[in-house]
Amino acid sequence: MKLLNQSLLAVSALGLATVAMAADPLHNTTWQTYDGSEPKATVKITESGGKLTGKIIDTNKAEGKKFVGRTVISGLKADGGGKYSGGKITDPENGKTYRLTGTLSGNSLKLKGHLGPFSRSQTWKKK
Repeated sequence: MKLLNQSLLAVSALGLATVAMAADPLHNTTWQTYDGSEPKATVKITESGGKLTGKIIDTNKAEGKKFVGRTVISGLKADGGGKYSGGKITDPENGKTYRLTGTLSGNSLKLKGHLGPFSRSQTWKKK
């Protein structure tokens, strides 16, 4: 009986370790955003409950400092193969929120905000 309990404990621990190692590649990463070709803000992406959130942690211009701490990405979920969907992205300057999809490729994260049939893309670079 003792051997069975030890075996179950070992298998459970291995299972938990596997889940921990399977964290999304965007979890706990930092990204440089751009306005055209100019660096604009730094966003940190974290994961909780399988959903990704991105917060502004720094900006490149003094007038952008008021946006530090603001959540700009919420509810983004991994679809597999570097594809993401189901999230929302908020423009911190006007407060408007858009449906969000994304694609991770190496050190680039291409995000696309959707409003009805229209969309706009941005590519962020990993810091």
